Amino acid sequence: MTSRRDPWALFRLWVALTIGLFAARSLSLTTAFLLPGTIPGWIFLSMVLIALALAATALLFPGRVVAWRNGEPGFWAEITEDWRQWWQRRSRR
Repeated sequence: MTSRRDPWALFRLWVALTIGLFAARSLSLTTAFLLPGTIPGWIFLSMVLIALALAATALLFPGRVVAWRNGEPGFWAEITEDWRQWWQRRSRR
């Protein structure tokens, strides 16, 4: 069986890097540990735009979606079966 790749992996990694960089910037501005130089706003803007592009790519090309098969009852049938079993258990009491 072939392993499918996670289309959201790059997005999660990029968002984590963006949040980490933002935290480092806010830490350097609010504490006495002033890091040399400040991080300009255009870097954050470009990182957010790249994150949006990665999210759009993951939404448009979902490599993990399994197509519906003819033999499967579907989500609604599973819910109704659970409901039917619940009523049967309740009526036996």
